[in-house]
Amino acid sequence: MRYKSLIAFILLCCSFAVLGGCWNNKDINKRMLPVVMGITEGKEGNVQVFLRIPSQQNNSTRTLQAEAKSIDKAVDILRTHAEESVDLLHLKLLLISETTARKSIKDAIEFVIRSREISPKALVAIVSGDFSQLMHDKKKVNIGLSAYDFFGKESGWTPNISIIHIWEAYRGMYVQTEDTAIPLIAKGVTTPFMSLGSAIMNRDRMVGKMSIEETLIYNLYQGQYSGGTVELMNNATVMIDSARVHNEAIWSGSTPSMKSHMKLIGVIEEENGNPTNAEVEKALETLMIKRYTNLLSRLQAHKSDILGLGQYYRNKMTENQSENWKTVWFPKLNQEFTVNVIIRDSGDIK
Repeated sequence: MRYKSLIAFILLCCSFAVLGGCWNNKDINKRMLPVVMGITEGKEGNVQVFLRIPSQQNNSTRTLQAEAKSIDKAVDILRTHAEESVDLLHLKLLLISETTARKSIKDAIEFVIRSREISPKALVAIVSGDFSQLMHDKKKVNIGLSAYDFFGKESGWTPNISIIHIWEAYRGMYVQTEDTAIPLIAKGVTTPFMSLGSAIMNRDRMVGKMSIEETLIYNLYQGQYSGGTVELMNNATVMIDSARVHNEAIWSGSTPSMKSHMKLIGVIEEENGNPTNAEVEKALETLMIKRYTNLLSRLQAHKSDILGLGQYYRNKMTENQSENWKTVWFPKLNQEFTVNVIIRDSGDIK
């Protein structure tokens, strides 16, 4: 009898232990689920952290803000003063101010990588203009995941906008032969964001800007072109249906050289003056070569290889040459760039 009572007592204690674990779980209604985090400079060397939290109940967005010596401490302050638990598991977008990005994004990116809550698949963008106004924007279109949808391929994204995940930005800070281009945005008038092109990064610092048109060329190199359009002055508007880039790397003597060929297949969306397909093809070829040449010249001046051209020389360089690719060899790169455009049909003429 005593043996059965002992077993019953042990089972009862075990059940309490299991229930205790459940009681420690916080109800979903007692959690704050921010989808956007913003990081910028504060006063006297501090850092400001913003969290945008959507509320589906009253169709609004709430912004929390704190300032401290480090990002970790600022987040801890937000959690301390919040009336509910702050859960970063649903964070989709990291925004960094341009002033901070021009100094370094290292602390912000490494904070996310170290965090066990935020996914490294979250996206990152750089904000130009008044950072606080953007983070406190109360437009109704800024509810829920609409900010993230700006970069979503199934929603608001176009090839004029670059897409960079946290893990890609982290890799770009340490890879010797490749940099990254991070989307550059500002506060929109009737939309959450307005695209300004892309920030040219050199490891962890923003060193320049690309226009929207140049960002399209960058995305063509990355194999992301679906829905991209190019407007030809006084001729036509062409939508790119297919794109392919072939690079042949040559290391001759002390100067790296490359032969690059871009093949574009497009559809005329709108035309003016009834140009022939041959005229449109020639105009687009000339325009793309001009834009690429200007972009490459600026990238070499900034010593930023966002196109990843150095990746084609990894098997051709010594370890020392690889370490100095962006500072010594990339600025000397001589690239022969050609474009072949094929207009497939006339598309939907407007």
